[in-house]
Amino acid sequence: MNTDVTTLSDLWRIRNAAAATLALCEEQTERAVREASLEQLVALIETFSPARSTGPDWTRTFEPLVERLWTWRDDETIAALAEVFRARGMPWLAVANALSPEQGANTRAAIRLTAGARLPAFTLA
Repeated sequence: MNTDVTTLSDLWRIRNAAAATLALCEEQTERAVREASLEQLVALIETFSPARSTGPDWTRTFEPLVERLWTWRDDETIAALAEVFRARGMPWLAVANALSPEQGANTRAAIRLTAGARLPAFTLA
């Protein structure tokens, strides 16, 4: 048996398992975010403190969270989150801006909701 074909076949099975795992994780995360209180969401966002994690790593992890918040939560909850972080001043300005209505409109417009798909086609992983 050709090891290249075996390796490709194994890699494809691993890829499919990883995709299924990610889909399940997204579904569980969506349920948790939809059920979370304002205080729980604030605590989650606090783990993304710009003062502790700046630069590309912060953006790479925070932006997908914000995209999902705008997809899974209502405008009133997002506005309340924005107000919490706006009140904290300059260090949290990037967070408050990510939760602004203008950013929400842009984010929601970028997400494709394909008929029959299990999950929205998020732009950020």
